[in-house]
Amino acid sequence: MQNKSARKAIKDTLKVELGEKEAKELYLNICSYLLNNDDKCYISVIRYKYLLLCGEMSTPVSDYLVMEQLLEKMQEKHPLILSAIIYIARYKS
Repeated sequence: MQNKSARKAIKDTLKVELGEKEAKELYLNICSYLLNNDDKCYISVIRYKYLLLCGEMSTPVSDYLVMEQLLEKMQEKHPLILSAIIYIARYKS
């Protein structure tokens, strides 16, 4: 995941401004949460990324779309967890 792509997807989807480090941390925390708690959702995101990469889409664009999908799925299925993960990424000391 390229940091700038994740940052832009977060800003466009959630209207939250994060730094590059925080955006990457958010991405990793969401993936970790889904991997441990929602296998079906995580697998669907991996399939989506695979299809984008097979379609020869550029890495920054595919990263943006994957992050956008992750955020949308988290908003739909796990909104409180998403809020907590965003808060941690944003205000972690």
